[in-house]
Amino acid sequence: MMPPAKVTKLTEKERLDANVLRQLLEHYFRIVRATVLDSVPKAIMLMMINLIQDKIQERLMQSIYLAEDDDAFSGLTRESEEVRRRRDDVKEQVACLRKAISVMREL
Repeated sequence: MMPPAKVTKLTEKERLDANVLRQLLEHYFRIVRATVLDSVPKAIMLMMINLIQDKIQERLMQSIYLAEDDDAFSGLTRESEEVRRRRDDVKEQVACLRKAISVMREL
């Protein structure tokens, strides 16, 4: 067991160092507290949103697969007329570009 340390008075420099250290620690704890106060509600909201998202996805999948109407599922996967027309246009453009490349290579 160590003998009790002698209590000595702090020098002026040690007192200043202690005050600076105290101020730095207080400032650090204010920053940490503000960060925690800011982060906790965000974390709670994120957990709630993820839970709700999972529940909504589960209900949507159930409604799709348990639907008595087979057209419900095929209607969701059906390609719209606009998308089909745009895809056909792009295919035509690609064919024209390939033909142009082959003509340029022949020159």
